[in-house]
Amino acid sequence: VKQMSSASALTSVADTTACFDTFRQKLYIRGVLGKKNDRAADGRPYSMRKWTRWYVELRGPVLVFWNLLDTQLSAYLEDITAIVDGRVRLGSPEFERTVGHIKNIVLKPNFINITDAACSIVGKLKKRDSVWTLHSSGANRFFMQAVDDRAMNEWVRALRLACFEAAKLYEYYTASLLAERYPATLLAQRPTEYHVQVRFAGTNDWVPCLMALASGPMQISFCSEDDASPRVLLASIKTARAAYCIYPDNLDL
Repeated sequence: VKQMSSASALTSVADTTACFDTFRQKLYIRGVLGKKNDRAADGRPYSMRKWTRWYVELRGPVLVFWNLLDTQLSAYLEDITAIVDGRVRLGSPEFERTVGHIKNIVLKPNFINITDAACSIVGKLKKRDSVWTLHSSGANRFFMQAVDDRAMNEWVRALRLACFEAAKLYEYYTASLLAERYPATLLAQRPTEYHVQVRFAGTNDWVPCLMALASGPMQISFCSEDDASPRVLLASIKTARAAYCIYPDNLDL
């Protein structure tokens, strides 16, 4: 992100591809975590809410989980127990060898995209220490447990940093997009109302709305699209901290 702070660092939208490729491969943190599924994206409790143990890596905007309870790992149970208990140092040859076995055997890990996620420290949860929460989509919530408070703080910082860097990349992509393809967007007269679909925080549903932009300080109102008078106000944003385009899976989009 530091290298892209200058507006002249990139000359085209296509050049942002390399930046996103680098971001997606960046390893922020890794280690063993306990995980408890609490609420699904629709806010309903998960049917299976037991604590489970995983080897986890945060690479770019994705948390990757390898299940340490996979029955195929039984031959390496003693080695896995050693890294779970912290008896094997992270990054040591023994640790790397065990992780290699895990990845070679558990070929279909689980994934959570944390691009617009939020996390917060819980601390003690009943009989468990070093617990933090992760909200990644809709109203969902996962409880995570690190090996100690220091590791818990490192995981939370790493996740927040990854989210921050993703947002900065999106902002940089947006600046390149406007400069290259829509240079008059910020100068020309334009409508103050738009028909849009909105996914509000805490939900997964896209809602048709009429979006109104106020003059002066950035204020945004979202109203129902029906013909009722006055229109029903669904939500409003009084202080917008950031606005940016989401980088597409394919630049042709």
